[in-house]
Amino acid sequence: MEDNRLLDVVAVAELLGISERGVWRFRDAGRMPAPVSLGRLIRWRQADLAAWVAAGCPDVRKTHWTPPACNGTCGNNGGCRHA
Repeated sequence: MEDNRLLDVVAVAELLGISERGVWRFRDAGRMPAPVSLGRLIRWRQADLAAWVAAGCPDVRKTHWTPPACNGTCGNNGGCRHA
């Protein structure tokens, strides 16, 4: 079953073993999956990060890596950028 939890920058930093500033640098450089914006909040889908890590953490901007299709399980009713 896919985990649809949303992680904040602290949890992402812990998951990746880097600093919070490192997460923001990766995001700004396009090196990791795009976060979800919820108003002023920035969160990352845990499933997207898990798939990215399993793929060897490719540079998203350079390789055009995208997470596997969610088939509607993310709850965005087709509004997601998974596919």
